[in-house]
Amino acid sequence: MRSPRRNAPRDDKGIPSISIIMPCYNEEKHIYNAIQSLLDGHFDNSCELIVVDGKSSDWTRVIVQDFIDQGLNIRIIENEKKRQAGGLNLGISEAKGKYIVRADAHCVYPPGYVKKCVSLLEETEAANVGGIMLPKGRTSKQKAIAIALKHPVGVGDAKWHTGNYRGYVDTVYLGTFRKSLFDEIGMYDTTCKTAEDAELNLRILKTDKKIYQDSSIKVTYFPRESFWGLATQYFRYGRGRCYVVLKHKKITSWRQILPVLLVVSLLLSIGLSIWWPTTLYFPLVYILSLLLIATFSWPKKKIPLGQRFFMGVSWGIMHVTWGIGFLSQLILKGIRIRGRD
Repeated sequence: MRSPRRNAPRDDKGIPSISIIMPCYNEEKHIYNAIQSLLDGHFDNSCELIVVDGKSSDWTRVIVQDFIDQGLNIRIIENEKKRQAGGLNLGISEAKGKYIVRADAHCVYPPGYVKKCVSLLEETEAANVGGIMLPKGRTSKQKAIAIALKHPVGVGDAKWHTGNYRGYVDTVYLGTFRKSLFDEIGMYDTTCKTAEDAELNLRILKTDKKIYQDSSIKVTYFPRESFWGLATQYFRYGRGRCYVVLKHKKITSWRQILPVLLVVSLLLSIGLSIWWPTTLYFPLVYILSLLLIATFSWPKKKIPLGQRFFMGVSWGIMHVTWGIGFLSQLILKGIRIRGRD
């Protein structure tokens, strides 16, 4: 491996060498802390931040403008279609830097985040690098959802969730790239409503390029605050992943299939219970298993019993809504194909 660069200075004309792209929509609760955590001497010397706003109706744009008025190298552009993949593409198209750092307005970044990611990109010679998501909650329910997002029962073998891994992976949280990569493999898929990161990473791997994770880079993420918000999010994730699987005709992990099999099994057991009531044991065993695992997982962690209960509920919501989302997209695709015949 080559030694990582210690900095990424602006060129002689004052053009930033790193462009941070942050798509957002109605993020007044989080965007101040997200931007503030990215600001340091390295940002001043090397970076620009492009906030791509999906026509927010709250105070998001005012908060960003306050940073701009301080003379920081921050721009805000409007994303008319609101879709995140399109917003990322707009930001990349406007970017002046050699490197692209994909950022989320719902996060807080560790000190030196941008510098570490760019250095890791050069050190590993990978096409995409990143760290892990570190969910953090404020309310009791949000804390439970955050814990659920760290546990293998909730997220399977996804290393960018579970952490403690440094090496080559199939995807990372957010991502840092050379801008030239998008000339080689294309931009984010704008027909992908969610899972645009997974779709892009699949294209990276198909061209025999590498993706590298360093779990020492931890990005604090604030999950949904309600079960309804979590359900909506995971339903969309399921639909997005189905789109990616159908587009590339490839399943990259068993964790993408198990929620689908679960939903089918639950529906069958409930339907067959009309004739064989004992089939209802399956959903009962599933629910009890989640609650028992939540109760006894991580015994050394001081997690209140109520939060453990909410953690089990969160897993059930994540599994079922993801599976329903996947199946709904699959059915929709089948209807469209039939409609063409």
